[in-house]
Amino acid sequence: MSVLSRLIGLFISVVGATLIFMTMNDPQSFIWLFVGLLIISIGFNLLTARGQPKGHKPPPPTITEIRCSNTACDFKEIRDFKKGDFVLKPLETKCPKCGSLTAIEGVYIVKEEEPKAKSNF
Repeated sequence: MSVLSRLIGLFISVVGATLIFMTMNDPQSFIWLFVGLLIISIGFNLLTARGQPKGHKPPPPTITEIRCSNTACDFKEIRDFKKGDFVLKPLETKCPKCGSLTAIEGVYIVKEEEPKAKSNF
């Protein structure tokens, strides 16, 4: 978070603490006590909140492997993962080779390879 939001959080917390301190002498001011506690909690939330890390990477791509349900056919297709895909899910599409129904054979995450360090030798 930025320095400005932390300063605002500190200011709001001090305002809430001041409100609680000023209402402690009056036994009839329960509402102001709770309002002060609410203001302090909002201030501490702003003060201690952390944003998304700067080096955050998006999740790696996921792919779906589709195969023909006919064991004699060797048709295989790889496509991007769609919401609702799961292993052994029968699909309504037909095999372009033999016309049998297809099913999802696997769902995989594509891992990125780390760059290898170059040696000077």
